[in-house]
Amino acid sequence: MAPPLLLRGIVLVPLLALVPGAGRAAPALPFPQAIEISRRAADAVLRQTGSENCLRGKLTNAMVTLSDSCDASGRQDSLCRLADQVVMETSGLTMSIMEDTAQKLLRLTAGTDR
Repeated sequence: MAPPLLLRGIVLVPLLALVPGAGRAAPALPFPQAIEISRRAADAVLRQTGSENCLRGKLTNAMVTLSDSCDASGRQDSLCRLADQVVMETSGLTMSIMEDTAQKLLRLTAGTDR
């Protein structure tokens, strides 16, 4: 007899095929919305409203969102390069680097429409 976990996998895999969009990435958010999310994450980092791990996750997720939005809209400006850089180096994000990134992000987005 098959182990219970294997049986669950056999049942769940076909069910996933019935869910629209299962296994596909969500479409990128509009650029202004991605900026707002990243600004909120930067603000949380600078205010230190959470543990370092929580803030790292919040900033990383926001930068992924911003990077995806940049890619979808074809943008290649300094803000998008910053987002890409953070996404590529998430394992080395110390609190100091996160604070520096947050300050850069807020400077770069200071004049954008929100």
